[in-house]
Amino acid sequence: MKAFILGSVSTRSALIDSLKAIRDSGLVKEAYLIWGPYDMLCKVEVSSLGQLNTVLDLLHDSEVIDTNTLIVNEEGGLTFEVKDVDKIKKCAYIFIKLRRPAAPRLWDTFLKSIEDVTEAHQLFGMYDVVISVREEAREEYFERVFKRLWLLTEVNLTSTYTCFTLKV
Repeated sequence: MKAFILGSVSTRSALIDSLKAIRDSGLVKEAYLIWGPYDMLCKVEVSSLGQLNTVLDLLHDSEVIDTNTLIVNEEGGLTFEVKDVDKIKKCAYIFIKLRRPAAPRLWDTFLKSIEDVTEAHQLFGMYDVVISVREEAREEYFERVFKRLWLLTEVNLTSTYTCFTLKV
């Protein structure tokens, strides 16, 4: 089971220590400090809800005081990742709310045609879809990614979280 966890850290002074502890835990595939209403984004892959709860306990123990967990719909929903996606640095994650019904196959084809999109997943939670964008698109983000997403007429709302790729 894959999930994305958005989290708020207790104090600004705890940001780096929290990020380091979470990355060092071995339970989280990717973790970034982000710009927006949340401080941190974690991508996890676990085998059960019990393991997901263990990750949430780790976040709590690492000064993350509030979380929003979005679980990937891996059965029949939109889900793709480029090869070695977890090794690719990201400049942003875009969370999308859609009008219903959406056509996952059309989305799949369209999003794969945007070279800088490294993954896309249909979600259970407050958003319907998440996509990640490779670091190389940062300087030309508007032209390379954002403008292309305007063509998706089912989009009601997007929330873009810019990542800080810190070495800790």
